[in-house]
Amino acid sequence: MKKGKKNEPASTIISITPNVKDFRKFKFLSERNRTVDETQVKKLMDSFSTYGTASTKITIVKSKAFSGKDELFTADGQHTMVAATRLGLGVNVFVVRLAEDTPLNVTKYIAALNNNSKAWSTNNFLTAFANNGIYEYKKLADVKIQHGLTITDLLYIYLGGGSTKENKMFKNGTLNFIDEADSDKLLMAVVKVKNVIPNKAYVRRSLYKMMRMTNDYDKFAKAIIVAANALKVAQSKFSENEAEFTEHLVRIYQQEFKNISKAA
Repeated sequence: MKKGKKNEPASTIISITPNVKDFRKFKFLSERNRTVDETQVKKLMDSFSTYGTASTKITIVKSKAFSGKDELFTADGQHTMVAATRLGLGVNVFVVRLAEDTPLNVTKYIAALNNNSKAWSTNNFLTAFANNGIYEYKKLADVKIQHGLTITDLLYIYLGGGSTKENKMFKNGTLNFIDEADSDKLLMAVVKVKNVIPNKAYVRRSLYKMMRMTNDYDKFAKAIIVAANALKVAQSKFSENEAEFTEHLVRIYQQEFKNISKAA
């Protein structure tokens, strides 16, 4: 048995079949396999035409988790299958079974494989884990749609950051809110100022950091709106340069909360 990497379910290879050309028996899990990227398919076709497919493989999960009977689901190699089919070439097929055959583990396994190759988009991860009923992902999916924020925004709001650590948690299906009630308050403040600050995620992270230095997100939001309106009267607006925007936020913070030492 192959011991899975951290947060990746353990799996066992149960068969290896070389030069497979007929992929019709391999299914795709709705919302777990991403939409085919024609640019990626073209790159693979160019490579296969030049070098062949002797060392190329796709990974299939054999699972009873969804219907109670064995089914074969494509875990990794969706674009490879499309490219090989168009060229009439065969590839090596590895079939694995997971030690714990559950819908969530199948999703985690597919997510881990795709994160190591042609990466899923953040929306792929969000949708896949939300569809498995994980509360945190369901909530973020709803918030994202309702307020038009990015995953990066939401990781800062609900996890306190968007670093490698938070991104790994998000992609591993292990997302946990630190303080959901407090983050909900921060979200509402962000929504209030969303239309008066730069529409750039890397700029908005300065907003989240500064707001978390206060205990009154709403007060800070109102001060930002006042500043934005003053700039508008002067026929100006907040800079999209992160450093300049941060400096402006620091001045607003100092004026409203009278706590220069914290801002420093």
